Amino acid sequence: MSYVSLLKACAKKKDLQRGMDVHSAMLKTACGLLETNPFIGSSLIHMYAKCGDLSKAQNVLDELPVRNSVCWNAMISGYAQQGQGKEAIYCFNLMQREGFSSHAITFTSVLKACGSIGALDKGKQIHEMIVRERLLGEDIVLGNALIDMYAKCNVLTKAQQVFDGLPNRDVVSWNALISGYTKHGHYMEALASFAKMKMEGLFPNPITLTSILKACGTIGAFEIGKQIHHEIVSKGLMNVNPVLGNSLMDVYARCCRLIEAEQVHDHLHIRDVVSWSTLIAGYVQQGQDYEALNCFESMQGENVDPNAVTFAYILKA
Repeated sequence: MSYVSLLKACAKKKDLQRGMDVHSAMLKTACGLLETNPFIGSSLIHMYAKCGDLSKAQNVLDELPVRNSVCWNAMISGYAQQGQGKEAIYCFNLMQREGFSSHAITFTSVLKACGSIGALDKGKQIHEMIVRERLLGEDIVLGNALIDMYAKCNVLTKAQQVFDGLPNRDVVSWNALISGYTKHGHYMEALASFAKMKMEGLFPNPITLTSILKACGTIGAFEIGKQIHHEIVSKGLMNVNPVLGNSLMDVYARCCRLIEAEQVHDHLHIRDVVSWSTLIAGYVQQGQDYEALNCFESMQGENVDPNAVTFAYILKA
């Protein structure tokens, strides 16, 4: 197996130690490869970035005698994926100074970085570059990244404009928009977008449903929450994604429907600290303190450790 294939396998499994062993073996037996084969360098950077060791990835990049756009993209993507937005943007700026052309994959990573740290001005610059190079109509992933960036930066009118201008929209496009509306408290807009999504024939995934359930719980939209509950059950999503169960419980608890919240809780295959805390919080908020205390005892009986939220509500009870 070639070094590139080995490094890809290590990156996929996030096996840092094996990747370091491959790197070491390569330096001992084929030390000239880094100078002659740029794909080896980019594979090394990608492996270290995927394994979370960005300092080693940066060292590899710094020591390469010849760098190409693949190396830069691997480094920028690594920083963006690990939530180091400033470093990703700095790396992108260096890439530009060295005269390398940016592609859709580069812009997607940088937009993710901009969204994570709220770098709106840089995000707008990237948007202008994308428009200039006429990339937006060709790559839905890039369009989704733009929507997500504007939504995270709380510029929801621009997020909606980009969304409306996309020639094609998938579930990720809708998720970016709906999550943005929900995150920034525009719950009615989130629900309206959700309704339009369904009218276009797209079935929401767990990310969509979690955002919409949060909106339902916050504004007390019990009937919509109940409809979503039926959809989740009919699609068998409850057992696949326990977060949905917790979100449903939160809707029912906030809507003063503790019997329904209990029923969801009882049917969960996995009950974690969030599940128990959500139900306990619902009891306390509705003045049912004894039920909250009984629930806390049951939680301990299932050997689930309470967290700060659980203790706060139990002390209040």
